[in-house]
Amino acid sequence: MPALPPDQLATFVQQMYGKLDDLSYYELLGVSTGTSQPDIRAAFYRVSGDLHPDRYHALADRELKDRLETIYARICEGYRVLTLPDKRAAYARTLAEGKKRLTSTERESNRPQNPEDSIKHEEAKKFFRLGMLSLGRKDFKGAVLNFNFARSFEPDAAIIKQKLGEAQAAQGATAKPGGAGAK
Repeated sequence: MPALPPDQLATFVQQMYGKLDDLSYYELLGVSTGTSQPDIRAAFYRVSGDLHPDRYHALADRELKDRLETIYARICEGYRVLTLPDKRAAYARTLAEGKKRLTSTERESNRPQNPEDSIKHEEAKKFFRLGMLSLGRKDFKGAVLNFNFARSFEPDAAIIKQKLGEAQAAQGATAKPGGAGAK
């Protein structure tokens, strides 16, 4: 679907934004409660492709853009909830109570979603990501180097220490005769 003209977009956003709290995640995605995970994914990509805020980046109306971003964020929230079995089950209980959204405490996990979420320093995060990329490419020397850089910025981060240990162990295994890197 091509981007809507500004007047049609404004009408759609105004209507949708006004009833956003009355719509379930299923209604936002245009699916039924029994819809399979692959079909929910397809619906999400269809809806998000039509409403993605980047399609409307040139809009001059800041309020319209903010409302579109709010609608899009709620659609993404619905997708995340409905595609994870435990969250979908929790959401079914929430709907049974008459609520249309999971509350933040129900959505949030007790642990970070991504390992780097526990890292506070931006440079440490950057080098941690680089270390993870190196680890994924089996460049253990590069991974050790990047994890050490990350540790220099945040020496007490447990995840950095853990991944550094994994990279060092993998590097040591490939250096030994008969290891994965032996010829």
